[in-house]
Order: sequence, then C-alpha cells, then structure tokens
Amino acid sequence: MKEQVGQVFTPLKWAEWLINKWHIFDAWVDGAQICDPTAGQGAFALAMLHLARKRGIPITSERLSRLSLIEMIPSHLRRFKQDVKQEFSIDFPDSQIFHQDIITQEHERKYDILIGNPPWINFGDLPTTYKMHIKPYFIREGLVEDKQRLLLGSSRVDMAALVLKVVLGKLLKQNGLGYFYLPTSLFFGESAHRGFRDYHTEHRNFAIEAVYEFTSTKVFDDVSTSYCCARFQGDIRQEFPVAYYKESAGNWVEHKAFPFKKANDPWRIVQDIDELKVCDTLEIKLTPEQKPRQGVNTCGANSVFIFNHKPAQIPDDFLFPLATKELWRQNTTILRKWMLLPYCRETGKPLTWENIQKYDTLCSYLQDFKVVLQKRNGTLLRAVINRGHWWAMLGVGSYSFAPFKVMWEAYGRNQFNPIVLSSVDGQMWQGNQAMHAFIPCWSEEDAIRVKSALENPEILKLLRQLNGAGKCNWAQPGKIKKILSIS
Repeated sequence: MKEQVGQVFTPLKWAEWLINKWHIFDAWVDGAQICDPTAGQGAFALAMLHLARKRGIPITSERLSRLSLIEMIPSHLRRFKQDVKQEFSIDFPDSQIFHQDIITQEHERKYDILIGNPPWINFGDLPTTYKMHIKPYFIREGLVEDKQRLLLGSSRVDMAALVLKVVLGKLLKQNGLGYFYLPTSLFFGESAHRGFRDYHTEHRNFAIEAVYEFTSTKVFDDVSTSYCCARFQGDIRQEFPVAYYKESAGNWVEHKAFPFKKANDPWRIVQDIDELKVCDTLEIKLTPEQKPRQGVNTCGANSVFIFNHKPAQIPDDFLFPLATKELWRQNTTILRKWMLLPYCRETGKPLTWENIQKYDTLCSYLQDFKVVLQKRNGTLLRAVINRGHWWAMLGVGSYSFAPFKVMWEAYGRNQFNPIVLSSVDGQMWQGNQAMHAFIPCWSEEDAIRVKSALENPEILKLLRQLNGAGKCNWAQPGKIKKILSIS
C-alpha cells in the first residue's frame, strides 16, 4: 500500500510538547516500553532523542530497545533512520522498526505507553483499493454495524477511530496508557463516531481520562479540522466527567465533559455541573416530513449547478433562489445566487431525460457537462448515476419544494438564528450543502410556529455545550434532531 493515507505529520516541537505534557520521557528513562504505532517519519521518537540530549541523558542500547516505531510506508522509516544517523550519529536498531499496517497485520509486542498521531481521514475519502481492504476492520471493531452502514452515513467514520481501537486493544500492556493528537470529531461527531464512544475494543475496555483542545494555537499547518490531544488508559471503564481543557488566551481552562444523553452520545462541555440543568430535550410538534434537512449537495459540481447571475438560457421553472450569508448578515432577501434543480417538484426525484429533452436549452446545457457530471464520486451518488440520472444531486426530495422553510446557518457559526423563507415567484429557497439546514413547512402559519419554537434560548445553550461553535457541525440536522423531541 504505497498511497499516503490521511497523513498529518507532527512538528517536532509539538511532539516534544506532548511528551513533556504527560512526562512520557521520564517514564521511558525509568524503564517504560514506548511505541508509536503510526510513526510516519518518526517525530515522536526523534523528540525523545532530542530531549535525552537536552537533559544530558545517555542514549544507550538498552533505552533504544524500549523505543519502537510501526509504519506502513517504508520510505518514512528510511527517512527516520537517516535523520537519527545524521543528528545523533546513531544507527537506530532495525529490531525496533516495523514496516506494518497496524490495522491489518499482527504485531506481537506489547507496550506500556503508546504515543502518536493516527491518520486523519474519513473512510469515504480513502483510496478505493485500500477502502475495500480495510472495510471489515471497521465492522469488527464495532465502529459500524455492517458494510451497508459503512457505505452510507457511517462513511464519515475517521481512520483515527479505527487505529485507536486496534492499538489500544492489541498493543497495550495491562493498564497501559496512550497519548495521541486527534480530531475532536471522535468526541463530538454524531452517528459516525458513536461506535468509537462505546469505549471498548474487540478485546478490552479503555477510557479517555483527559482532553486538551487547541482553539488558537496552530499545531498543524494547513489543517482546518478541530483537534486536540488526549490521554487514554486501557482496561478500565469509561467514567464521566472527563477533564476537558480548552485553550483560552494562552492558558488551559478546565471544563467537564459528559455524554449528551446516552453513554455513547456526543460530549457536552460545561465548566459548572449546574449548567447541565439546561433542558436537554425540547418538545416541538413536527410531522415526519418535517424532520431537519441539510441543503442541496452538488457533489463537487457547484460550477454547473450554482450561478452568481441568473442564466437566461435555462428555463425559470428549474432555477431556484439559493441561500447566502447575506440573509442573516444584512437581513435581506435580495437574490445573489441561483441553483439549477432539474427535478420534479411534486416527487422530488430527478427529471427523466425524456422530460429534460422537452426543454432544448436545458438539455443542451446539461449535455455540455455530461462528462464532468458522470465522473462525480460517492457511493450514494454513483448508485443514482448508474441508474442513468447523471444530472442528479444529493439532498433533494419533495421537502426541497416546500413553499416555506425555517432555515438556519449550520456550519462554522456560534449563533442560532432561524429565519422563515417563502417562495420567490413560485420558486422555493434552497440551502447550500452543509452550510444551511432547514425544516420544511407547507403553510406560513406553521413556519412562524416552528421558527418561534426554535428561538427558545435553551437551544443555543445546548449547541454551545455540544462544542460545535465555529465548527462544521455547529447546528447540523442530526444535532438539532437530537435536541428536539419531534412528536
């Protein structure tokens, strides 16, 4: 497997920071067996050697025999050996370097401490060949129930979750410890990481004992994902609260983490236990057709389906107003973008090609982009394309054509401001992918009722406790459904 899978290399100074934070170097000097199970180019092992030199601790053969690296890409291990040779005039022992995929290959040794930075990549974004190879291991470790679930909503399960379950289960000695940099989605993701939050591997229990979330310091360049470092212990049951530290003005402020409702729910972060008195379930009467939805997903074809100026060549019946930030920032419904939806508004299904051909300019426009649209990826979309509907998108249904929508910004915000959007010349407003979420309504009276219910200040308190402020999962439909008791 030569492809680089979800690599986010740890800068040397931040490898040293984690090692110092939890006194890992001192444990090594005192005799602990240390291993980085996804070593990359060996930043954590190099950091240990740098600290030894800084502190005047001899780098002996015996100490090297207690420092191990496991990595699936051999060139990274060669690079590590070259760096050690160049910086320390040491031949790092081959007996401590393992060219392995820790998920799929057995490793016979066990360690007192695991350190590292597992791959950050969703299952759905893995290279196709490796994805097929790795699929059974997600199921075996309880991250998803079956292959079908993995292909659908659970494709957002992060590789880091799988790596952690495997290494905590197989590589730790009894009551061993683990220290890792991780995406915070493992603790706050909705259904995708519920299987990680059972706190159990195929072989044993584990617990998260402390988390430090970076909010301003840049540990990793060019990474937009929210991340943290965390301390794990093997062979104990997870208990709450978990000590949760958030970076603030150069300091670490202690909070407490609790599961939202069930034990495997996303975490809820508070400074004072009294904050948990916020009502965690809000009653709102909605029909099954009104469950919260995400905006339309063009699956990488925004340039085909979204326009900054209304295109004259496309029939008005298939052009819809697209929500933009100005709806909330400037409190105006002036149209700034349009979206093409070649769909039947009664059924919410893609138009047939026969129907599209009734509109010469629409047919010609789509035909110009046929090759581009046919190349789009994604399991759900490919299934639709394979049925012949290569002009289809995701997130479109009969709900998309409801005459009223109660819509809010769902991505990267820290305020929750639902607004009512009505049709424009008979054309319904559309949300833009994960940027927006909405509840469809079929009367203005109902839309006003729903908006009023969503303006309950308890919702904003809960969203902030669920730690999504400024992040991609701020107020996504799954989170809102969890807060609301839809009856």
